[in-house]
Amino acid sequence: MFVRPHRLRVDVLLWGVLLVLTLLWDWGAADMVLSQHFGNSQGFVLKNDKLLQFWFHDVAQNTARVGLLGLLTMVFVPLGWFKALRKADRVHLLVSAMLAAVAVVFLKQLSRSSCPWSLTEFGGVGRYVSHWVLGVSDGAGGRCFPGGHSSSGFAYIAAAFWLRSASQRGATAAFWLASAGGMALGWVQMVRGAHFFSHALWTWVVCWVLGLAYYHGVQAWRARQQL
Repeated sequence: MFVRPHRLRVDVLLWGVLLVLTLLWDWGAADMVLSQHFGNSQGFVLKNDKLLQFWFHDVAQNTARVGLLGLLTMVFVPLGWFKALRKADRVHLLVSAMLAAVAVVFLKQLSRSSCPWSLTEFGGVGRYVSHWVLGVSDGAGGRCFPGGHSSSGFAYIAAAFWLRSASQRGATAAFWLASAGGMALGWVQMVRGAHFFSHALWTWVVCWVLGLAYYHGVQAWRARQQL
């Protein structure tokens, strides 16, 4: 099943809305304002909260790993909605999710933006520098943008595109579960001081557009093969 042109336009339009909202958030310099509700010059109260670390760090990361193993299992032993997908599509779904997660890790390695808890405003040693001031170090190590932790949820947005041919309900559920999971993880990391809120928003933007581009790219290639 190949994608109709209007479906691509709708997908791009919806992603574009998120992109604009994220740009407006950055333009409004809202990161520091929001983070200052949870931290001050003495640091972040919830930085070392054991329950948050356990449930939203350790458990969340392990769940994401299990999720990838689950997608790999679905390639060979499909269950539920996955039964209606061709094996090639199940492989593409897995690859797409992994691509998003790896891309975020790669971008983090290039970033000179540090975590909020590393900045002087929150008891650290660095100075605040917008992640859009490229090539300028804040003096605190960097490698904190976008949000690798929130990608544990957002990477699974890829499933929403591939499940459409099997179940629109399944595709919708996959999108909102992945988005809610990523946003919840991003929010917790923000209140702990590990990330600014924009880090989660940009991770959402990156994972969504990679899932979208990969899916529609494969469909375009298939269409050419049939001609």
